[in-house]
Amino acid sequence: MENSVAPKLKGNEPATMEADTTPVNLKSTSVNGQPLNYLDESPQKDSNLFSVNNKNLSQPSLIQNSGLTTHNSKETSAPTLAPSRKDRRLNNLSVNTAELLQKKPSSSESDNNDNEASSEVSTPSSQDEDFINIGQSDPRKWSRTKKNFILFIVAAAGIIGPIASTILYPAIPVIKDDLHTSAVLANGLVSVYIFFKGAAPLVWASYSDAYGTRRKIYLVSFTLFIITSVICGFSWNIWTLMLMRGLQSCGSSAVQSIGAGTISDIYDSYERGSSYGIFYVGPLVGPLLGPIIGGYVTQYLGWRWIFWMLTLFGTILLAFIFFALPETFRPQKRPHTLLRQPTVPDSPKRFNPFSSLELLKYPWVSLIQVYICAVFAIIFAQNTLVPRSFEKLYNLSTAEVGLVFLAPSAGYMLGSVIGGRYSDFVLAKYKTRNGGISYPEMRLNSSWLGAVLIPISFFVYGWFVEFKLPLYLPLIAMFLGGFSTYLAFNSTSTYLVDAFPGRSASAIAVSNFLRGISAAISSLISIPLEDALGVGWTYTLLVGITVLSTSCLIWVYCRGRKWREAEDSNFSYQALNGDA
Repeated sequence: MENSVAPKLKGNEPATMEADTTPVNLKSTSVNGQPLNYLDESPQKDSNLFSVNNKNLSQPSLIQNSGLTTHNSKETSAPTLAPSRKDRRLNNLSVNTAELLQKKPSSSESDNNDNEASSEVSTPSSQDEDFINIGQSDPRKWSRTKKNFILFIVAAAGIIGPIASTILYPAIPVIKDDLHTSAVLANGLVSVYIFFKGAAPLVWASYSDAYGTRRKIYLVSFTLFIITSVICGFSWNIWTLMLMRGLQSCGSSAVQSIGAGTISDIYDSYERGSSYGIFYVGPLVGPLLGPIIGGYVTQYLGWRWIFWMLTLFGTILLAFIFFALPETFRPQKRPHTLLRQPTVPDSPKRFNPFSSLELLKYPWVSLIQVYICAVFAIIFAQNTLVPRSFEKLYNLSTAEVGLVFLAPSAGYMLGSVIGGRYSDFVLAKYKTRNGGISYPEMRLNSSWLGAVLIPISFFVYGWFVEFKLPLYLPLIAMFLGGFSTYLAFNSTSTYLVDAFPGRSASAIAVSNFLRGISAAISSLISIPLEDALGVGWTYTLLVGITVLSTSCLIWVYCRGRKWREAEDSNFSYQALNGDA
């Protein structure tokens, strides 16, 4: 590479240099162990050779006219002053940008690169995509049949956690007598399951996003669920059962966050709403079926058969996952990171189980979570108060009270399915109005109907029960409350995924964790509140909190896009100055 030797000064003549026309081989996977965005050049012996990645660059820029046209002349005048450190960084960035856009491999290299076509750098498929896929196979380009089958597997897997959570309710008194323990410890079997159901997804999601895998999480978590379910069935004391019950919850809870990430992997933003609507049917049907199954199994087969049936169900799902569920994780990078030239190789990723909580530093995440937590607080307050209120005020039996829960459950399922389709419809409408360009905040327009119906439904329900109006009136209010909550929840949860396409599993894990905390607190304080205020004023207070939290939703809708763009600009500035 003789042409790349920097020329020596001759008298007062300006320094000139020959432009290096040696082809540069840009490989999309790795070059000499370096990341994608490094350029591959032949080894050079002279330390004065001009290199686009040399931080001590003192030659003039090879880029003209905004850095997108390479210099083709034979000679170029040298600058009279050495460029500053910032100028050198800008120069490096411009040179590498042009090389990425214009340099092509030589004919001898192109033959070797024919087999590497699948790993070429891809560009965003639409303007509303914030990330670029660099994988060899894009899951979003799979056939509709394949994606729907994956959705079926994930939705079916999502049922097992909620069923396992509620299936033990009818068996608690029997377990207490059989294991000779107290009622407090027997009820602890439910409490420990709920606790780990909210906490474990943080670990699963962080591992998935850090190491780029969904399939491994499914395999490990369901294997854990099966093993612990078997041990639960053979437990000889309450402490063994409680320990295995907690680990069983860890195994079943992975689908909560990883399932949402899988849907984000295989579906584009404009079709995720409907997919999430189908996915969330499982978690809604599970709590409805769990007590019914648990009651019949306990009565006719014994409480241990509950865990052995869960073992059978988990084994069937594991077989489907092992043989039919491929890896869907999409390796992604921000567009500007492709143009960034790090001076040192990237450090190895470190697994931090609490890294998901870092998302709360972003205002559009924390404010959305405030609204979601307020909505789920009133849901679980109602679930806690319904048995007491209907037994006391309407003289219903325990079995009849169980049938009362069919009203909100039907609302949950209908709201989840319709809400998903409505969310996609609203996003498509606003995208068309915006010239074919969409951004995540557009989806929040589909949450306004639910945000209005939620306080109305729960307010009238509380006063219907307070005044002992005919039973069908509070049941209708419960149905509308369930429908409206999941109409709004579908939009807000999908927004979190759209706003963090690279960390969708972590975003949902944080949401599940905070919802669990909100539900636990609400369940603890709802009965004392009802004793102090009465049914009507208790729901009035909870509705007031929900209405106030709606301001957070409006705030994100108005400012969320600017916050996200400011964060991206800050990331770009750090990348340019070598701090990222």
